Amino acid sequence: MTLTKNYAPYRLFGYVSALALHGGNFLVMYFALQGDIMKDPEIETFAALQWAYITIWNVIFQLAYPCLGILCDLPTILEIKEHVLIKQLKTYREIIFASIILPVGIFITFVFWPIYLYDRELIFPAFIDKVLSQGSNHVMHTAIFLIIVWEFIFLPKSAPQSHKVNLAHIFGCYLSYLTVLFSTHYRIGAWPYPFLKLMLGTIFFPMIFIGVGVLVHLIYFAQWPINKLIWGTKEVVKEN
Repeated sequence: MTLTKNYAPYRLFGYVSALALHGGNFLVMYFALQGDIMKDPEIETFAALQWAYITIWNVIFQLAYPCLGILCDLPTILEIKEHVLIKQLKTYREIIFASIILPVGIFITFVFWPIYLYDRELIFPAFIDKVLSQGSNHVMHTAIFLIIVWEFIFLPKSAPQSHKVNLAHIFGCYLSYLTVLFSTHYRIGAWPYPFLKLMLGTIFFPMIFIGVGVLVHLIYFAQWPINKLIWGTKEVVKEN
């Protein structure tokens, strides 16, 4: 049995929605960090630490990935013969989604909210409300889950024969983030997440980073059994 339905229009809707949502929120956050509010010491430190927040990294991912998706799907929607480069980009889209977009997004949603609801001061202190509304909070930490589920449902794919390339992307992304996190702390003398300051000097500090790596890898591998229920095997999943 061969799947022939074209899901590109559904994906395009998701890409445009994601760009509008995250692009609009990005502008809101940018302008919120302008003017007299930057005289506030807490906000000044928050702004200096912004690239050490994994959520900000994910915002960039959530803006870049839809652009890649639109580039991949427009030839299909417009019924234009695909260049070989587009076919290669489609393959890379699957890699990026499986190794970066899905694991990072799911991790953020399912780790942020339990900690936030337990004690927001550990991860998203109340002073941040001076510049970021709860709407922005939900765009960055809730809407990403819905966008990922939409893409997961409408992007035909199957588990790769080897996970080495995908795992290399995960490891490279995590190593890059840790480099930025620790170098930012070295320069500024502060951590983006208060719980890191609390755990510093204890056995729990290194265990946090080990645990994050393990959890992200578990999320990565957990997607494939679920994906198989939707799309089956590579031999039966086809799309123009």
